[in-house]
Amino acid sequence: AASKEYSLEKAMEKMKTEWAEMLFEFVAYRDTGISILSSIDEIQVLLDDHILKTQTMRGSPFIKPFEVEIKDWEEKLILVQDILDAWLKCQATWLYLEPIFSSPDINAQMPEE
Repeated sequence: AASKEYSLEKAMEKMKTEWAEMLFEFVAYRDTGISILSSIDEIQVLLDDHILKTQTMRGSPFIKPFEVEIKDWEEKLILVQDILDAWLKCQATWLYLEPIFSSPDINAQMPEE
């Protein structure tokens, strides 16, 4: 039993270590002066993998000593996933609308506000 608890504890530490090294990459979008989030495939794969691992670990009968920690970790991962989903949805909408509203023709037709 102790070895099972130890392996769960090590798996938890390994996940945290992998996230400590993760960086979000931003790139300049055209000549707008705006940076957009890019190259998130690796982050999304890691996020999905760790959420699945965490949920599996929570189902283990040996998780009791780390139950609160693993639950908190799972909540953080899900929060990151929700934020990333919202960010990408907002960014996609902005990328769609930006050329429309930066067009000189459209700007000339819009009322001043």
